[in-house]
Amino acid sequence: MSVISLCIVNLMRMRTLESFKNYLNGDVDKMIKDNLYTLIYITMLLLVTTIPAVLVAINCNKTQPIRYGVLAFLISDIYLLQWSIKKFILKYPDYCSI
Repeated sequence: MSVISLCIVNLMRMRTLESFKNYLNGDVDKMIKDNLYTLIYITMLLLVTTIPAVLVAINCNKTQPIRYGVLAFLISDIYLLQWSIKKFILKYPDYCSI
């Protein structure tokens, strides 16, 4: 997923650079349209990658769900990596019975 995301973000970066050229030429509507696509894609990517991490964090940490939910939102990939290592590789007993 990250390779595809990097390719799409790189393509959108080029469109964003073109939109600044459109702004300098006076075509503001085209600039807004190009940047809107970038914003929608980044929002969807953020939701797809962070929602699973936040759900795992809230369900696994019953004592402080808000703290761990915010932590998982900020570093979702690292949080899911450490959770999967503890859960499936190290096989801690009674660790997050989801």
